Amino acid sequence: MKICVSEFTYKTFESILKENFPDDEFLLIDSEANVISGEGKPDVALVSYELMFKALKSDTFFTKYLELINGCEYLQGSWAGIETSQAQALISNSKIFSHGGGIHAIPIATYVFAQMLRSIKSIDEHIELQKQKNWKQMMSVGELTDMTIGITGFGGIGQEVARIAKAFRMIVYATKRTPVLSDNLDRLFKPSELDEMLKSCDFVVNCLPSSQDTQKVFSDNQFKAMKSSCMFINVGRGESVDEKALAKALVDGEIECAALDTTDPEPLEPNSPLWTLPNCFITPHDSAWGPRAPLRAVELFIENYKRLKEGKKLINQV
Repeated sequence: MKICVSEFTYKTFESILKENFPDDEFLLIDSEANVISGEGKPDVALVSYELMFKALKSDTFFTKYLELINGCEYLQGSWAGIETSQAQALISNSKIFSHGGGIHAIPIATYVFAQMLRSIKSIDEHIELQKQKNWKQMMSVGELTDMTIGITGFGGIGQEVARIAKAFRMIVYATKRTPVLSDNLDRLFKPSELDEMLKSCDFVVNCLPSSQDTQKVFSDNQFKAMKSSCMFINVGRGESVDEKALAKALVDGEIECAALDTTDPEPLEPNSPLWTLPNCFITPHDSAWGPRAPLRAVELFIENYKRLKEGKKLINQV
């Protein structure tokens, strides 16, 4: 088969690719979607993260790239969400499309716990004390042991958050539409039982994808259901949170604080009150970045290519 990958991906993982595809031909493309090595149309393609990032920014690039990979037997994405017009175009222009869900679970889960530890250990307050050269001990700092974390959306990211939470000896709750067995779960709730779960949580981590069913799942009633000491973290899609309701909850003390890596829209509008709230920490949707994420995309592509040749269903097949 002819395999289309970016020049960057091939140069970075040349030995791994040659080892796993000894009898296949590679078509390499540059950052402008020009074929710089190989001939003809590809049979399969790895749409690595840098290619999709370029596609989101340049219609010219994406049109040219789509012409090249149109009709591929199999396309492998390197991101989880499929709601964008570019992702939908890739799906409709290939026979089989697999998204990259789980590739970024580890760096995103790392972000979640960075925020939780930042809060529970009063890191911001200590930074301010250091600026003042103030040796003031804070006896209010806590720990995660026996605290309850509630996770909405128990896919790859949610499961990784749960795994780490158990290492901290936390109580782990989650919501999911379909039953799932996990050694890292203390209780699984149906989505309709969300408010019941929220009442018990010290931390709420939203990992929901974007869909018709997940629009503004978190609104006034959900924030009112949370403890006043609860921290809300959003690493799911921004559309799943009513940000006006969130801002009100933060101002009124209905919840203690929030950390948002995703917002609606993105970038967050300059006039959003969330920017300046002292108990709201905002990052520009970059928690998924990690040095091993590109390798995980290649590893998923290798596994799915084997499954394709064996006639099996692919991991994350849409």
